[in-house]
Amino acid sequence: MTERGDQVQKLLGSLAKHADLIAEAFEGSVSGGDKLRNSGIEALFGLGVLKPYDEDNYRLNPRLREFFADFLSSYHAFQALRRVTGTMQQAREQWRELRHLKSIGAAKDVTKLHAALDESIVEMAYSIEHNLAMLHSLLSTQYGNVDDLSSKLRQNRYYARQVEQFLRDVESIDAFVETIAEEAIASGLFEVRHLVTRRLGAKRLPWTSQIKDAQTVISKRLFEAKLMEARLKRLSRFALWLTRHKTIDGWEVAVVADANPGIFRPEQLAIRAQPDVADTDPMTWEGLLAAVAKLPPERAPDIPKPAAGPQLLLEDDETNAVEVLDPQQLALKELALHASRSEEPVSLLAWKRSRQELAEVTDDAWLMFSCLQLKGGGFRLSFVEALELDPFPINEAFYDIEVRRPLPEAA
Repeated sequence: MTERGDQVQKLLGSLAKHADLIAEAFEGSVSGGDKLRNSGIEALFGLGVLKPYDEDNYRLNPRLREFFADFLSSYHAFQALRRVTGTMQQAREQWRELRHLKSIGAAKDVTKLHAALDESIVEMAYSIEHNLAMLHSLLSTQYGNVDDLSSKLRQNRYYARQVEQFLRDVESIDAFVETIAEEAIASGLFEVRHLVTRRLGAKRLPWTSQIKDAQTVISKRLFEAKLMEARLKRLSRFALWLTRHKTIDGWEVAVVADANPGIFRPEQLAIRAQPDVADTDPMTWEGLLAAVAKLPPERAPDIPKPAAGPQLLLEDDETNAVEVLDPQQLALKELALHASRSEEPVSLLAWKRSRQELAEVTDDAWLMFSCLQLKGGGFRLSFVEALELDPFPINEAFYDIEVRRPLPEAA
């Protein structure tokens, strides 16, 4: 290992040793305390990891904070995009000096300056990738680093201006790459031409496409905000009018055949609440039991007194009524019996598709019906989730349910 590599290894060891102080400094400023804490702060200050902020207060090095923020996708409100023009100007000067050194035959200095030019080219590409990643994070989270709607709108306008400047910087890369590529061929530095073409020229079109996509999203949100602002103003004026005229009954509206149904008051439907006795939810059961407890006791039927004289006993040949189960209930009963005897989980969707009598029942209805019934019977259920492409899903989607037999203590 070289001397420089050894120094980097020691630096990383010191960072790992005082990781608690670095994590605290990322959240805010740190101050001294006991002897061990003070020695850690002094060591990090000597390495340049902590910078003095106030009396006995230190903050994290901005470059290190920026690295952690990129890793965590945590950005401050109104954080500016990185500019590429400064690094591009630096690369131009390095290229001029590199050509001069090549012309006078300074081979050792040419190697060093070629490495410096390579770093500048890589820095330009990294800055552009960083800006695109930050824009994607902010747009996908609806500027989650602020909570106020007006602040979100101001951030939209701010980044609309930032993206315009960013797009001009990226479009200027074409002239930069073309100039260096032509001069590299004339100077015999073909590796430099390959470097700028592969790292910058080949990526310019994808970068431009992503920036224009971000512009489209920002412009759409600003347009929607203008429409919402106009509607809110009309609503606020109407609310003020209603506040000032609290006793007014309304307006007389001419009723025509094609009138908007929204201006009419719907007729109220008389609805009587009916409890679902088949619902196996514990809260529903508790409510049903409480309602049954309030019912008066059942009165015994009045038995008429027998009249005087002989009585005739009539024999009733009718049998007792037998409850007839529908095919869905029979299939569910067989499923419960099969699941209670099986060691492996049983797929409700596969069971349904293997039963001919359940062909007319939709998959959604069968899953919801059998899930509630089996859950009330003590069976263990696990939901097979579907692949969700949305990075921030609101609901947890599933396409199948697997049922297992109840635990021994629950059986």
